[in-house]
Amino acid sequence: MNNKFDVILACGGSGTRCNLGYNKLLLDIGGMTVLQKTLSLFYHEDIEKIIIAYNKNDYDIVKNFVGEHNNIVLCQGGENRTESISHALKFVESEYVMIHDGARPFLPRECLLNAMEDAKTFGSSVLYTNSTDSLRKIFYDDSKNLLSSPVDRASIVKIQTPQVFKSEEIKKAYDMAQGQSFTDDATLYECFIKKPVHLTLGSEANIKITTPEDCQKLVGNLYIGNGWDTHRLGENRKLILGGIEIPHTKGLIAHSDGDVLVHAIMDAILTAMHERDIGVLFPDTDDKYKDISSIILLEEVMKLVKKHSLKIKSVTAVIMAQKPKLSPYIPLIQQNLAKAMDTNLENVSISATTTEKLGMVGREEGISVSSVAVLCNSDK
Repeated sequence: MNNKFDVILACGGSGTRCNLGYNKLLLDIGGMTVLQKTLSLFYHEDIEKIIIAYNKNDYDIVKNFVGEHNNIVLCQGGENRTESISHALKFVESEYVMIHDGARPFLPRECLLNAMEDAKTFGSSVLYTNSTDSLRKIFYDDSKNLLSSPVDRASIVKIQTPQVFKSEEIKKAYDMAQGQSFTDDATLYECFIKKPVHLTLGSEANIKITTPEDCQKLVGNLYIGNGWDTHRLGENRKLILGGIEIPHTKGLIAHSDGDVLVHAIMDAILTAMHERDIGVLFPDTDDKYKDISSIILLEEVMKLVKKHSLKIKSVTAVIMAQKPKLSPYIPLIQQNLAKAMDTNLENVSISATTTEKLGMVGREEGISVSSVAVLCNSDK
């Protein structure tokens, strides 16, 4: 065991409650499917493998979306959720496993990190939110009349995913379940392992797409863009990422400060708005952008966002760099970017990875960044 995490995405449903005629995970929400957005949540250095328990009717489409990612495994789902997870657990090798609904594409980064830390501390972690509605329990009297009685909402919580467990324990629980069906993994775990799960505070943003109304909201109000940028590394340059100076022997070569992370994020935001890219807006032939802080350029892009009556719902980015090690700086980078984009910290997710010494990045000749931005109407 390696003290890291594998992820199982439950994607085996047919989406019949959404009345789409196809799996809701294949719903296009502005240039990206629900499944692709959910996958992007789990690009993290402590996640070893992502196992997709797919519906057998969707294999060709899911395979195409996944592409050549070598840490993603496809596993045919079963007749129900419990059977699908049982199949997927056979591929789990890390010490911990996170089980997440494929139809929850807006899990805040902070909730994911808290769940991972709590699982290491307490042995399990299940996200929850408090109930804000008044609750009543319904029942029938002897004459079959429908009656109800109030329930104290302070004693009720709503359970979400991911649900995180020690792999050996949840595998044992599923082996003991022997074909029984459960609505979630925490219930199955407590039934057979006889341990209480640890609850970790989740977020109302972590919605599960279930109804036709959920789908309509996504299609009508979300704008998604992709951005990519690469810069060469060179001597006598500061390494700036997300507006933060990172100690390193080399920096990124560019007309501006070379902040490749901010550049990719700006292009993702601009693409979501169907605006021209940063090469058009801030050309490297204009001396006024010479050595300019890319954070200043990002703030200019945000003026366009407000002009379109939009706001940031989610920005994710993966930094591909062989060196230096970036994980200690990511929290500060996220804070800086959230401030520049006038959004909550939980809406900004940044991760870093190496390319195992392959290619231009692996040879330490440059750094690349891939980014996805999700915008929504500012009145939402």
